[in-house]
Amino acid sequence: MHMFTSAALGMARRTWVRVAAAVAVALGAGLLVAGNAAPAQAAPPEVISRWNNHRVHTGSLLNLNNFTGFSGKYTITAKTHAHNTGNSTINYTCTLSAEGGADTDFTEVTLGPGAKESIVVHVVHDFTGTGMLAFGCTKPAGTATVNLNQIKLTAIKVNTLDNQPF
Repeated sequence: MHMFTSAALGMARRTWVRVAAAVAVALGAGLLVAGNAAPAQAAPPEVISRWNNHRVHTGSLLNLNNFTGFSGKYTITAKTHAHNTGNSTINYTCTLSAEGGADTDFTEVTLGPGAKESIVVHVVHDFTGTGMLAFGCTKPAGTATVNLNQIKLTAIKVNTLDNQPF
């Protein structure tokens, strides 16, 4: 069995602290020499938002908007509040689509006479082609008018995407 005196333990601790400090200085100097004085930071998100507080949907297809100029990775959400102004029940669908259907989401609701429903669609997409995003709604031809209120579309550019089924 080895017996260490408190003086020997104190000397060992001081030696360890000096070695750790020397290693830290050497690593820091190596990082500076390599040109990496600070760790790389992620780019801040870019937010694009569009809105329209009221659109009237009379025909069977209402193209709310085609947005262009997207490049890179985005998470995109669109929402609206649909109000059936007629006396018959209709099926109503809104779709959000990136680059011609590469990534698409839709929400279908049944709107009774005078009914109001919130509709939300969401996609994530890495825009490498056309940079186009389409948002629109459909209803059966000849059915009542649908008022769309508080239409909001928000696209947030992100550094990375991990889009896979669970």
